[in-house]
Amino acid sequence: MYNLTMPSAFKAWLDQILVYGRTIGGSSPVAGRPAVVISARGGSYGPGAPRHGFDYVVPVLEALLGNQDMLGLDVTTVIPELTMSPHAPTLAALLPKHEASMANAHDRARALAATIADGAAAA
Repeated sequence: MYNLTMPSAFKAWLDQILVYGRTIGGSSPVAGRPAVVISARGGSYGPGAPRHGFDYVVPVLEALLGNQDMLGLDVTTVIPELTMSPHAPTLAALLPKHEASMANAHDRARALAATIADGAAAA
């Protein structure tokens, strides 16, 4: 995230692939295909975090990519959090949560990769 939103270059790319009548607003040529959004963050925006609700990227991506009126992809999100804990003294106390979050994210990414690969091999 840059200033609570997605980087402008990424937004410009989305604007190029979201074309009414071609990729959205009808039957999307990629509908139903799997997509994985990995959104690492230095802090945390989940429930109980001081900045809960300040994630203005993942909900937008899930809507644009996964909504049936948009691309209609089968979206799964993986969010490793607190990635600044090893580097920021003020977050040092959260290092165990960071390590658990990273381990969980790596496990989920591996499992999703295997599932997607198995699905592609079967197709």
